[in-house]
Amino acid sequence: MSTGDGFRFFLINDKKNRVKELFFAKSLVYGVSSSALVLVLGLGAFLFSGFSDAQYDLKVQSLKNQNKELVRVMEDMKVRLDDAEIQLTDLVHQDEALRVYADLPSVDDDVRALGTGGSVNNFDPEYIQLMPATDLNLNSLEGNLASLGREITLQLNSYEQIYSKLSQDVNRLRKTPSITPVNRGYLTSSFGVRPDPFTHNRRMHHGQDFGVLSGTPVYATADGVVKSRNGKTGYGKTVTIDHGYGIKTVFAHLSIYTVKPGDLIERGDLIAYSGNTGRSTGPHLHYEVRVNNIPVNPRHYFLTDKIEL
Repeated sequence: MSTGDGFRFFLINDKKNRVKELFFAKSLVYGVSSSALVLVLGLGAFLFSGFSDAQYDLKVQSLKNQNKELVRVMEDMKVRLDDAEIQLTDLVHQDEALRVYADLPSVDDDVRALGTGGSVNNFDPEYIQLMPATDLNLNSLEGNLASLGREITLQLNSYEQIYSKLSQDVNRLRKTPSITPVNRGYLTSSFGVRPDPFTHNRRMHHGQDFGVLSGTPVYATADGVVKSRNGKTGYGKTVTIDHGYGIKTVFAHLSIYTVKPGDLIERGDLIAYSGNTGRSTGPHLHYEVRVNNIPVNPRHYFLTDKIEL
């Protein structure tokens, strides 16, 4: 029971019929209670703190284990990145050679350097502490990846430009006379002024004559379209092929046609057989190259200067 100056407790023993009285002053009771409360709270805080530290340590260890695997993957990526940079260097050298072939200017060194402003990420030192020991530099890896991406984009753009230019050139080259129209015989009367074989007066000879037997296969010297075939002039039986770009070829004194006007022709296709038709002194092939309807020297379009074919 509570009294004004403290607390009284009565302990009753029924077997011995005794009553024992205990008295505790209020100051003592309050002091002990306060101390006990502080002790309980302190113990609880200590236990909670220990539990939190253990959880934190487990979490950190888990992150470190994950980062070990991440570093392994990133180191593998670094090796692949180095290989890619070596291969890209080879592509750059090939690009320079192709640009020479395609008659395109080289990529400017300043453009090739791909200078950019800004800086890469600066990772928090506390994050770096989670990383295992490694020579890998995250900032450097990030910068290399970004640079490689820009270089690949530049290289793709360069190849597209080269492809476009070469595609146009390939089409032009396929339509430019570049082979002799027969595979056998001799180069006889050349392009230029000569005595006319009938009048003996000097006059311009607009083509190249090949001394061949009648019936020798005659081939197209470039891709094109058969423009005409005609047998009513001094050239005798004639085939004219239009190659585009202002270029035409003329094959004269033929014996047999194998093509007709409108046929699409590729370089090396059989178009006729040689003969001795028209104004001719004997079996041969007269061959002309005309640029914008002006005869030019066919010898400038042969891949070989050998007289005997």
